[in-house]
Amino acid sequence: MTTMPFPHIRKLDLSLVWPLYALLDERHVTRAAQRCDMSQSAMSRALGRLRSALDDELLVRSGAAYERTPRGDQLLVDLQALLPRLDAAVRGNRFDPATSTDRLCIATTDFAASVLIPTLLERMASAAPSVRIEVVPWNDRVFNDIEAGRTHLALIGVQPPEPFESKPLFTDEFVCVVAENHPLRARLTLKRYVEHGHAVVTIGKHGGQPWIERALAANGCERRVEYRSPYQLSAILAASRTNMICTTARLLAKRLAPVANVRLLAAPQELPKIEYRMAWHPRLRDDAAHNWLRDQLMVTAQDVLA
Repeated sequence: MTTMPFPHIRKLDLSLVWPLYALLDERHVTRAAQRCDMSQSAMSRALGRLRSALDDELLVRSGAAYERTPRGDQLLVDLQALLPRLDAAVRGNRFDPATSTDRLCIATTDFAASVLIPTLLERMASAAPSVRIEVVPWNDRVFNDIEAGRTHLALIGVQPPEPFESKPLFTDEFVCVVAENHPLRARLTLKRYVEHGHAVVTIGKHGGQPWIERALAANGCERRVEYRSPYQLSAILAASRTNMICTTARLLAKRLAPVANVRLLAAPQELPKIEYRMAWHPRLRDDAAHNWLRDQLMVTAQDVLA
């Protein structure tokens, strides 16, 4: 008599695998239901069936929230590795941009989203009309999200941590954006730069622009910050109505200057260049859809720099 391979899989309805992952990842029945396009009651029933099939509570109440059990923690890790492979196995790693309805999620800053994504979408309009691009804001959990499969790729101005892979996209330089009637008229020295107030674009948990803050600290000085915003346009418009300086990348500043009533000044030579990269998890290295997206971004970056 032949032994049935993988006997434990028979205990689980495979249609519950995606709800299981969503529940463990979100630790919240309503959010998991929304993620799976299910009603809250249907997701609650799914949780009950999963607990019975796996003989574990998976999620337990902790005040107003849920916490994963040790078994739930391990299942989440296993599913993070399994689901991309299972998806590729079902799809056969085939990708036809003309007919695909894939959703591709990119995490990036306000700057890269403004400079690259509109041109990317223009390219895709005819080549991949049904592929959906979703941009999520840069945050300090981005690499966790990529590892978990919630995000596919990041556009960043730093080297990613191990084991993530990356490739350079483009290099830009900082410029100082000032109001049309601002008294400053030439390239700023570092001394004059720090004498003025600044409208600063905040990136991540540090509340500033890491490239600039590191360069200033290396030269023993810091900016006088009069306004902080996570949005490039808001900071630039603040500079257009005040005597503040907004330091941003030239590619974006050139596009906004004609409509924002601002001038561009060369930034202090002590400020570094900006190298933007795309970064992804190694498991996506050979994924057909992901390779296509990376190729499109490379061509888009060349178009933007042209």
